[in-house]
Amino acid sequence: MIPVAVHGAEGRMGLLLTDLISGSEDCELCGLITEDGRSQAAGNFHPTLPLLAQSTMSDQLPRGCVIIDFSLAPALDGLLVQARALGSPLVIGTTGFTEQQERELAAFTREQPVVRAPNFSVGIPALQMLLQLLARTLPLGFDAEQVEIHHVTKRDRPSGTAAHLADVFQAQRGGDPIATHSLRVGGVVGEHIWRFSDQEETIELTHRAHSRAAFLRGILPAVRFVSGREPGAYDLGDVLQHLGSTVDPDARF
Repeated sequence: MIPVAVHGAEGRMGLLLTDLISGSEDCELCGLITEDGRSQAAGNFHPTLPLLAQSTMSDQLPRGCVIIDFSLAPALDGLLVQARALGSPLVIGTTGFTEQQERELAAFTREQPVVRAPNFSVGIPALQMLLQLLARTLPLGFDAEQVEIHHVTKRDRPSGTAAHLADVFQAQRGGDPIATHSLRVGGVVGEHIWRFSDQEETIELTHRAHSRAAFLRGILPAVRFVSGREPGAYDLGDVLQHLGSTVDPDARF
């Protein structure tokens, strides 16, 4: 069994991750982490596990456990301190890190493996591959823009996923940054819409998450991938490619 701790356990995604890990056949939920000052005894937040303060992780969690981080960017600094002390691999879905935090995370990947993705759905890596293909093949006369739509309580504009997709496209194609338009309406889980057009033709690509469960589909594969792996920076594409070479595609998730 792979011991797994959820960092950011009180958030929407943290609650879903807790249920996901608890129901896994090969992962064992070993810890639930929150910010300092919000810890709770077992039986309050969770039936059997206490809600641990971040600063106590290295004293409370098993060494080498995989830590899944779906929290907020300011929490990264403390997380890296504790993960170093534990010798723990990381699976990170948090976005919005500063340049300094990016450097610190890059340094950590030289010590431990880290799988990082702004979105752990299956469709986003597929969309990314299509964007890279279109960036290479469409004539330069085609203009590209992106619209991303999320629920009204989402804080970042654009979303981390949208920013990542725009960076991927521009890195492949060059030229000016891709215009991204952000909408925050109702309870929309998440949509990323790309339109490519010239004077004669238009192409549209859309990824639409029907529920937040879509954002969890790559989590268990990422945990299995990162457990025991060599240090390095990995993404969900690495995870899916590894799975595709080792198991029946019908049994990936």
